[in-house]
Amino acid sequence: MSKETLLSLEILTPEGIILKADSLFSINVPLADGSPIGIRPGHAPLIAETLQGSVRFRTAESESQIELHAGVLDIRDNRVIILTPGKVSGTPREIADGSETEYDRLMGSLIEKINLNQDVEV
Repeated sequence: MSKETLLSLEILTPEGIILKADSLFSINVPLADGSPIGIRPGHAPLIAETLQGSVRFRTAESESQIELHAGVLDIRDNRVIILTPGKVSGTPREIADGSETEYDRLMGSLIEKINLNQDVEV
């Protein structure tokens, strides 16, 4: 497989990019419906909500993972972007009452900070 046909992964938070990986053979992400999705090169475009959990990704040499809070997944042209409030730390992050508003604010901020260069047809 040529480098151009492999996946790239970017994980974005309001503070900036926390992970950027290229030349990936596969990515696995937990979706909000409770099932994981396996992403391989050539995957159809998709926007989906993710759950808190492990995002796993594999290169030719190794497999890695990162623990993330719930967010939004965007797949397009072998480019995978995950918008999230951040990594899950060793100490569990409690979500307090009223945090939905904070979550919405953070996700809105992320969406404004990235330019996905997409044309939306309705």
